[in-house]
Amino acid sequence: MLALLLGQQDLDGDWKILGRGDLPREPKTSDPACTRVKRDLYSAENASLQGSLRWRQAGPGISRGFLQVVKLHPGQGAAAEVARVRASVERCRSWGEGEGLEPGYLHSLSMQSATAPRAGDEAVAWRYTSRIGPAAPPFRAYSVLFRVGSVTSLIDYSAGAKTSDATAEKELHKLVALAAARVAEAI
Repeated sequence: MLALLLGQQDLDGDWKILGRGDLPREPKTSDPACTRVKRDLYSAENASLQGSLRWRQAGPGISRGFLQVVKLHPGQGAAAEVARVRASVERCRSWGEGEGLEPGYLHSLSMQSATAPRAGDEAVAWRYTSRIGPAAPPFRAYSVLFRVGSVTSLIDYSAGAKTSDATAEKELHKLVALAAARVAEAI
């Protein structure tokens, strides 16, 4: 499985491994159809193998990170996962999470389709914008799920707070190209 994940030799700059990516909690949301969207992206359900690594790059004026999740699917499972995620991105535009926050605060989250890079056999891209509380600044994360044969790979990218959407998506597309090349080489 490690052969399918990006390694230090694939990345330029001072990227450091922070460890495996954790399965996020399943939030209670204001839209029941969207409750499982984020968790399903990380789930090993319907995959014969799964691996993940979390990376971070920090320094003067730089703070960014990404998570890569790779899954090997039996049969047509990889294509089905991409189709399911594409439908979720189109269906779940915004919702709120309220569990565990101070009274009166709502963690609002919205999903917006983004331009998918040409990677592997197919890809779907989106960005999350979240806000906790009415006065908090928005936080953005950018994601791409791509498929190469029976393998899917999710890249969740968090750029620095002052990074524009265009720059963040360009940086994400570069990571996705590297990840797709790594998967294609390994299978």
